[in-house]
Amino acid sequence: MSQHTAPDVIVQDFATSCHEDRLKHLGPLDDAWKRGLSASSARVLTVQAADGTVNGGALLTARSAGAYVKISSVLARTAAHREQVIRGVLDYARQQGLTCIKWEMWTEYPELFALAEDLGFQRLPAPRRTGQTACPAPLAGYVHWLNPVQYIQSPHYQQSENFTCAAVAALVAHQETSKIDSLEKLRIAELALWRQATNFMACEPIELGLALTQRWPQSLVSVWLDTDQPVMVDYYSQTERDWRGILQRQSRLRAETAGLAMHAKRLEMSQISDAVANGAQVLLLVSLEKMLGFDVPHWILCHGIAVTAQSPVLIVEDSWVNHGSSESWVDATSLPITLQELDAMSVLEDGRYRAALVLAQCADRNRDPESGVGIRSSTA
Repeated sequence: MSQHTAPDVIVQDFATSCHEDRLKHLGPLDDAWKRGLSASSARVLTVQAADGTVNGGALLTARSAGAYVKISSVLARTAAHREQVIRGVLDYARQQGLTCIKWEMWTEYPELFALAEDLGFQRLPAPRRTGQTACPAPLAGYVHWLNPVQYIQSPHYQQSENFTCAAVAALVAHQETSKIDSLEKLRIAELALWRQATNFMACEPIELGLALTQRWPQSLVSVWLDTDQPVMVDYYSQTERDWRGILQRQSRLRAETAGLAMHAKRLEMSQISDAVANGAQVLLLVSLEKMLGFDVPHWILCHGIAVTAQSPVLIVEDSWVNHGSSESWVDATSLPITLQELDAMSVLEDGRYRAALVLAQCADRNRDPESGVGIRSSTA
């Protein structure tokens, strides 16, 4: 039942009927306990007295394949018990070898904010959300890193359409999701870049690389693709694949003429972590099957790295938030993923290829005091 060494802390898979009854004396269970949770994705950590009385509990969730755990809700008899719960979560995360703990706040409760900061949590920048993002969101989010980490901290921006992930990843890399002053202008930039980069409907890597060099001529962009066949087409019929293949071959010819740096071999995970450690950012094409359960191609941005005892963990920004599985923007921003997990999810389709764009000089690496964007370091 328990995976925790402390005698008064128990961690269990979440079960609605069991835990509602065990925790109801601590106060009403808020909506976080009822948002499409399942035993596979949710756990409950409880702190108990010697006589077995539950003095506090936390609902823990996480995106599959992420090297973190998220506190979705906390219930406790007293402020002292609440601190015991959070310290129990910190100990549990360390024992599990996780990279960080996240904490989403759904109510304006200053005592919780103060406790988070007292225990070493850092407040995440408030997200930027367009009117197309109508799902409820927590008022604030926090992160506590358990390993030394360096990453680009910026407000999360959720893609406004289900096909604009590549455009948003590129805009985040160039800090424009923070610098563009209005959400209307930001959405226009998102759609305009998608339109420039797409090969109907997908933004395949070569056309995406061309669009980035045209949009940001100062960037050093290199495309890594270990196949010469059309990509992101396995989901279509043969007729649909044929004309998309023609478009992709034309993109390749234009890239050769334009002098776009292209590498016809696989970019290995060790090369990605080395590049990020040396200040580059990497747009990486992954399947969402391991993280969210549906096998569709999706672009994410690798922008940071955490140093662990085992191997480096990459910090990524994901513009997709799967509200149906109790996620919020707190999950998708500054998301740690091990190299092993990224390796598995970034080999796609029947061709088993990997697509990546390395952006060597795509952003000012110093903090921008007006936007609040820049390198964030933590020594844990």
